[in-house]
Amino acid sequence: MGGGGTAEPIPPWDLASLIGATLLIGTVLMVLWSPSHDLSLESESGEVQITSVDVGLLGSSDAIQIDVVPGESCSGDNATTCNIIVKIGSETFQFNESGGDATSQRSSEGPIVVSAEGVGDYTIFVSVQRQLPLEALPVILGLFLVIWGEWRKRQ
Repeated sequence: MGGGGTAEPIPPWDLASLIGATLLIGTVLMVLWSPSHDLSLESESGEVQITSVDVGLLGSSDAIQIDVVPGESCSGDNATTCNIIVKIGSETFQFNESGGDATSQRSSEGPIVVSAEGVGDYTIFVSVQRQLPLEALPVILGLFLVIWGEWRKRQ
């Protein structure tokens, strides 16, 4: 150690428990967090890129889901002037002042750009439903490491 002493080595099962707990907590927090994008679109602003999504890993057919929620400026008398067009790659979805949702099935590999244009204030949620549950692999590995580490520690 720093003062010239020695320390007892850390058993591998303790490290496995710590690594497994970190994988479990981190993965659960990442899966639960779905970011939203607040947009204030002007009639002359043109197309605005919202996000880029990687789909089609290992040839899977993933679904990109878009939820559009209108803001306060799209209610009452201003509602008739609000509209938004959301583009997922080459697909186009048009929403009026009441918002809505749309789903696009994709199997192409590489990033797909999600963009929007229109008039009004909107909150847009973009989520991806994967055909292959690759997000579950860190959870399974983390759970295995925690269980093995705790089991080994108690022996």
